[in-house]
This record gives sequence, structure tokens and C-alpha cells, in this order.
Amino acid sequence: MNRTVHLKQTLERNILDNTGYGNLEFVLLDYNSRDDLYEWVQSELQHYIDAGLLVYYRTTEPPFFHMSHSKNMAFRLAAGDILCSIDADNYTGSGFAEYINDTFNTDSDIFMMPPRVGVNKKWWDVQGRVCVKKEDFYTLRGYDEKVMDYGYEDKDFKTRLEAHGHKRKIIGDPVFLNAIKHDDSLRIADGFSSKNTKDLFISGGDTPLTQIIYLQENNAFEIFYVTGDSLISEKLSDCILQPKKRYTGYFRQDGDKLRLYKENGILLLTLQYKGKDQLVTDEHQDFNRVTSDLLKENFLLKRAIYVGKKIFSDNKAKGNGVNDRGFGQGTVYRNFSEQPILLGETLTAGRV
Repeated sequence: MNRTVHLKQTLERNILDNTGYGNLEFVLLDYNSRDDLYEWVQSELQHYIDAGLLVYYRTTEPPFFHMSHSKNMAFRLAAGDILCSIDADNYTGSGFAEYINDTFNTDSDIFMMPPRVGVNKKWWDVQGRVCVKKEDFYTLRGYDEKVMDYGYEDKDFKTRLEAHGHKRKIIGDPVFLNAIKHDDSLRIADGFSSKNTKDLFISGGDTPLTQIIYLQENNAFEIFYVTGDSLISEKLSDCILQPKKRYTGYFRQDGDKLRLYKENGILLLTLQYKGKDQLVTDEHQDFNRVTSDLLKENFLLKRAIYVGKKIFSDNKAKGNGVNDRGFGQGTVYRNFSEQPILLGETLTAGRV
């Protein structure tokens, strides 16, 4: 969704870098992109579609970018026996498809993944690169669609593959692990949290813990109690919020009063607006509206990774199955056709 600026640099190069391997299909999923993706593919890439190297699918349904659902949908649309996710900003490297095939021919009971994130976020931008047999993807019911935003959907999938008895094979050659560098705002752009954010306030005063009030358009709220530098730190260890406490619930606004209720309906906090940019509690604690786009983006990214990690940890601890109501569902259109294709609930490979 809205990443054509990267695809214009990566996609054709990736196709050309792998034409030496014949049994190959590139599946491009236009996830209701509102940039010029449709027009660009139609005008510049039709010859790859005609040659059978590229298949273009478009869905017009998603109101926001859902990381796990989009990957599941793309994987379900792929015809190959081996599936590999390539993010829009990733370069495969020359001969990557042949390398994948050779590796699976040597040992079929594997999945392939990049090295873990290293010092200074090395390999951070290629963590979405996962290669897996189609039958294993369907057995595990894909990426967990409870993970809606950026972060941990791929680690959860890899961990469930290992728990199912598959060995991880590291993609070790750096030639296969290059990506376009970009700022973090793109990682959450068009995602559910970015689209659903109503307001963000942060506590003032000189206290050991900073309180963050996050209000959403659906009248849900979250309060995080974090250490003072959690939002601005760039250290890898601080990429995830580590809240000392966290409350969730719903809010009601009545005039200049804002009331926050816990999930069980008990009133947690009453605040009063002092102008549009300040809230004050009955105990005279001030909260100031966050107006910095950078600070908002930093919070939303770290919150997304925090939520994803909680889902991952829960799945790992409980051995949870995922997507019991189906995965990758929706309506798509193939290669500019106006004939809809319905991806319904699926239990086995090849059934749509």
C-alpha cells in the first residue's frame, strides 16, 4: 500500500536478477494502494505480465494497511511450491530464486530467514524475508492476523514453524540481504493505528515515569507508564516500549470533561481540557498534547512493536493456533481484469 516509490527501484531489478531461474513467479499485491501503482504497472510492466513472470493482483477493500493479512493474501495467490515474502523496499540479489530452490532441494524440512537483527540495526530492513513451503504455510494458517501493525508478525510465524518441527536456514550471503534505507515513519504509514489515532497526550513535570494517554477514534484509550527517555531513545534495546504499567479501556467526552473507564466499566481517571492542547486531572497533573509528528510516529511505531510482541509471547507460551476464522480473505482482481476472485476461508493448500 502506497509504496510504489520503492517498487519502482526494486521490482524490475528483482525480476531481471532472477530470470536465470525458469520456474518463477512474482506476485505483486496492490493492497488498495492510493498512489500510482496501478497506472505504473499497467504502463511499464505489462511485458513481464505477458511473459508470465509477473502476476498483478489488486484489492480495493482494505481501509488501512494490515501487515499480516496482506502477506497472507499474497501467499495465497502464489502458485509456487515455495513461497517467499519480499517487502517492497527489498532487493533479492542476483540468483536468489535459484539459491532458494537449491537450498530446499538439499533439505526440504526447513524454512529460510535472514540473520537476526545485529548491531546498529543491521538486517533490520530485511526481517520480512521468509521463505517457506506452501504446504507448511497452510498447515500453520499463515501469519497471525491479530498482528495488524508493524512488528513481530514475521517472528511469530518463524517461531511457530520451528515449534512445528521445521529447521531455520539462515540466508547468510549479504548479496541477498539488501534494502532501501528509509525513515521509520513509512513502517507505520497507512496502518490501523496511524489511521485510528485521535489524540496523544504526555504528562508534564519532573517525575521518574512519563504517562502517555493514547486516544483512538473508536473511543478506546490506552495509558502507558514509561521511563522518561523511552520515546526518543534510538537504542535497539529501546525499540519496544517497556511500560511499567498499562491500562486500556474506553473514554467519554462531555464538554470539557474527559473520563477514562477501565474495560470493566470502573472510572479510572477524570481530566479537564484547558484549551485544546492541555488536560488536567483532579489531582492537578498536567498532560500536554503531542504536536510533534516525529514524536507521534516514534510512539506509534514502538507501540506497534510492543503490541506485536505481546501477541507473539502469548502464542509462544500457550502454543496458540491462529486465524481460526480464515486468513488472507477478500476479493482481488487479476492483471487488470474486472472479474472478481473471492478468497474465502481456506483450510488446505490450493483451496480458495
